[in-house]
Amino acid sequence: MTDPYGVIDLASLKKPEGSENAGPVGEHEVSVDEANLEQMIQDSARVATLLLVTSSRVPGIDELLGALRSGVDAKGGALRLAVVDADTQPRVAGALRVQQLPTLMLLLQGQLQPIAESMVPADQIPGLLDQIVQVAQQTGLDVSGAADGQGADGSGAEDADGAAPAQPELPPLLQTAYDAIEAGDLPGAQTAFEEHLNQNPADAEAKAGLATVHLMDRTRDAQLDAARKAAADAPQDLDAQLLVADLDMLGGHVDDAFGRLLDLLRGADQDTKDRVRARLLDLFEVAGPEDPRVAPARKRLANLLF
Repeated sequence: MTDPYGVIDLASLKKPEGSENAGPVGEHEVSVDEANLEQMIQDSARVATLLLVTSSRVPGIDELLGALRSGVDAKGGALRLAVVDADTQPRVAGALRVQQLPTLMLLLQGQLQPIAESMVPADQIPGLLDQIVQVAQQTGLDVSGAADGQGADGSGAEDADGAAPAQPELPPLLQTAYDAIEAGDLPGAQTAFEEHLNQNPADAEAKAGLATVHLMDRTRDAQLDAARKAAADAPQDLDAQLLVADLDMLGGHVDDAFGRLLDLLRGADQDTKDRVRARLLDLFEVAGPEDPRVAPARKRLANLLF
């Protein structure tokens, strides 16, 4: 489904191959997107959060995810598991400065602490979770399980009456765009975003949404391994390089995507420069102006072009 308060939740729209085998979601698990990332950070002041950034493309990830889910659920709410799919949430993975998949981190009192940038053997999970609960207890958190009050959708904040606070309504054209994405109608989503931007040219959410729709459309039928092989076999094939950069961006490898395209500009002809510049500007919108990797890439782009 779409998340109308972030940019786009791509999970149901471009479902990664093999994700259907990931197993049932844990009782104390939340799927992280742009909309709930800030709330999750705030909630870490009352419940320790084990944060996993991964992809269904990672070999053996189902076993790791299953062990984490079982172990966290066995703690009865003393901590929770938060999962970021780098394929569907590249901007979240980028904001977390993830360099390798999978990456496992502890979010505690608003602070991220790295645990591992590799697979963790399933038999080590129980001991790891015991250590996290001990650390949480030492920092004064309630590890009885009462602090983990989020529902299955990951929402934790409630008002004084116990009801979740109402979310603001979206502008009609943005709602149309998100509805179109959920229906698999990318051209319709593009049209709605463009119409909204004609009326609201400074709307950063709509710009990011439109750029993400472009990215989804370009990578819709792409196979990662085949695309990488084609690019490696034909380094002068601009289309092949552009596709791999798109796939890197979709997988959260923002630096790789930017670097690949910027490297193409050295000694390039004008047509190549124009196409690479256009693609980079599109990917800058996907990442968002707040991403710390965008400004250096923009500066390097300007130096290479002029």
